[in-house]
Amino acid sequence: MSKNIDHLPGNKGLPVVGEILNISKEGVKYFENRKEKYGEVYKFRMPTGMVVGFLGEKAAITLLKNHGNIVNIGNATKDLLGPIYPNSIMLMDGEQHKKDRSILMQAFKRKALSEYITKMPKILEQTLEEIRDKKNIKVYPMFKTLVIRITGKLFFGIEDEVFLKKVNEAITPMGIAMVSIPVNLPGTAYNKGLKGRKYLSKEFLKLAAQKRKHPGNDFFSKLCIATNEDGDTFTDQEIVDHLLFLYQGAYDTTSWALSNLVYRLSKAPEWQEKMRDEVKHIDLKNIDLHTILGLKTSTMIFNEAMRLSPSVPLTIREANEDLKLNEDVTVPKGTKIWVSMTMGMRDPKHWKDPEAFDPGRFSEDRQEHKKCPHAFLPFGAGPHQCIGRVFAEIIVKMMMTAILKEFRFSVPDNYKIDISEFPIMRPKDGLPVQFEKI
Repeated sequence: MSKNIDHLPGNKGLPVVGEILNISKEGVKYFENRKEKYGEVYKFRMPTGMVVGFLGEKAAITLLKNHGNIVNIGNATKDLLGPIYPNSIMLMDGEQHKKDRSILMQAFKRKALSEYITKMPKILEQTLEEIRDKKNIKVYPMFKTLVIRITGKLFFGIEDEVFLKKVNEAITPMGIAMVSIPVNLPGTAYNKGLKGRKYLSKEFLKLAAQKRKHPGNDFFSKLCIATNEDGDTFTDQEIVDHLLFLYQGAYDTTSWALSNLVYRLSKAPEWQEKMRDEVKHIDLKNIDLHTILGLKTSTMIFNEAMRLSPSVPLTIREANEDLKLNEDVTVPKGTKIWVSMTMGMRDPKHWKDPEAFDPGRFSEDRQEHKKCPHAFLPFGAGPHQCIGRVFAEIIVKMMMTAILKEFRFSVPDNYKIDISEFPIMRPKDGLPVQFEKI
């Protein structure tokens, strides 16, 4: 809980819950409105106590890229993540974080990613088979099922649809519990999240014992045998704790990234055609990592969709010392500080017509994202930058390639997506989209 910030402007919001309901309802608009009212630094209350919002572009430099020297993430997030995701990488700082991340990175290196790519076409085909006879599809739940299958297969080596459904039913309330009022009573969102964690931890510990004896090529098996330069390894419980958090992250963020891209391309059919022209001759069964990452038009479109609506729009840090945020404001050691990545990615100082969907801004002749190195942060920055960012890009590009080769898709001209932005982006209505076979 942040102390001694009475000198800052702001408001406490409602008793107990503070501003969490307003943030959930308004999303990035909440922070834009508060910046206009209070300036770049202001205070507000969350269920865990008073915190500070730092809304200027300097926040990315001060809090993210200098992480570890003047701020930490472990103390900042333990109230939110600790009960649901104990011992996860998001609760670690310093040498512990460096050690565990170096081991986890073994599963995201080029060789591992190349192996994952060879396994994905079969899973993508399963999704295509399920939608070929449909014209109107809610794409968000469709993509959630897809990502559960991909992560189930690649992370755990699991293809059992019944078990994957149980995983889905358990992991969804865990994500909701992170931002719920922490009251562990039957029927509460928090209680459901704790139950989901207990079930998955039990099941995955059983799986860990099997992977130790008979390792495969999945992520779980790689972590069972992975070491860092010092020869350090993970215990079974450490593997499960890390994988539960990574699973949650991949599940929510990639499902949104895919949905976001479909929505943007539905509203910009000219860019949909450009992306289709780039991928229409690609054979997904024989594609390699270099090719999928080198798709220039697809990369521009992916970046622009993530600029407008990043999967994780907010992050949080805690001050390790009395911290000067700008020329006028200093906050004391222990202050929890929230950062909005989205605002910098919509700042007209760095982006031409920032509210418009314009993938061309990432072209070689424009390169708007390089005008300010701290204005484009869809995956965060610094030592806690998203560890699975390349993996997510691969999933999105391969799935979009599969869809674009078979379908054109659209939404009505008057349709505007209604997004719940906190804690993870998601369309409130599931995003209904009209599909037309080519």
